[in-house]
Amino acid sequence: MEMFPLKKAPTQARRPKKPAPMQLTQRDTRIMEAIHAFDGVLADYQVRRMFFTGERQSRGRLSLLFQHGYLVKPSRAQRAGLPCMVYWLGKRGAAHVAGLRGQTLKEFAYRREPRWAQIAHDLAVNDFRMDVIEACQDNPDFTLEQWIPEGEFWAHPDQIEYKQASGKKAKRLVRPDGFFVIKHGRHYSRLLLEIDCATEDNPRFAREKVRPGVAYLRSREYKQRFGFQSGRWLVVTTGERRMRNLKQQTEIAVGKDAQVFLFTTANKVTRQSVLNDPIWFRGGDDQPTVLFPNSNTIFGF
Repeated sequence: MEMFPLKKAPTQARRPKKPAPMQLTQRDTRIMEAIHAFDGVLADYQVRRMFFTGERQSRGRLSLLFQHGYLVKPSRAQRAGLPCMVYWLGKRGAAHVAGLRGQTLKEFAYRREPRWAQIAHDLAVNDFRMDVIEACQDNPDFTLEQWIPEGEFWAHPDQIEYKQASGKKAKRLVRPDGFFVIKHGRHYSRLLLEIDCATEDNPRFAREKVRPGVAYLRSREYKQRFGFQSGRWLVVTTGERRMRNLKQQTEIAVGKDAQVFLFTTANKVTRQSVLNDPIWFRGGDDQPTVLFPNSNTIFGF
């Protein structure tokens, strides 16, 4: 029997041959810049959250940007396996953002396609980042000074050496889901984000995230990159039981150093709660706490 190779299902939707007329606006430019800044992909509801007040208006504008090649969206077959519609930069959109930076398209590094197996994770990172941005906008006591996305750590990771539970030395590349700095009064807090989607068992989390995470904060590589040795890891996971298990495994793995980890669940994080409410459980403590208990606290090591 003659065999024929299976055709790979398309990942991108096809554009109409005759797109509806449009004129590029400043908001369109901001949308494209935001997609690039948020590691190359945003969900439709995230674009709406940032730039629109109504769903119909948002959908219509995104459709025009797609039709004219500024944005790309998944094919119907690919969309069936996703939690929502997502958009990323097309070549025309990438060229536009590159031009704003004085670069050519060839010089411009951008995500050409989402990481399909990690869409839910990447959108969760975006949600958390938006909550932090909006929380700082709502509260004049806080200023978001910097956000380094995960993509930067994948492009330029830090390799550190640490001790395993057996005492044997090991090396690992550290790639947080984000690094950000918040100014509170005269104090700066450096925070590393870990979005846990329950894809790893508890011992593996301790082995691959906790021990290297502690070593990273103490490492020469961390200080060379950020200029300071202080920092805390924020772990946002799927549910209460998972959170308590991860917290317990962290305490077992690194003892008193577990204090540099704070845990919460995704359903508790909002723009109102993320900075101001006691939704976080610090390693070694049984009572929930706020992210900034007082301005005189020195965070991390």
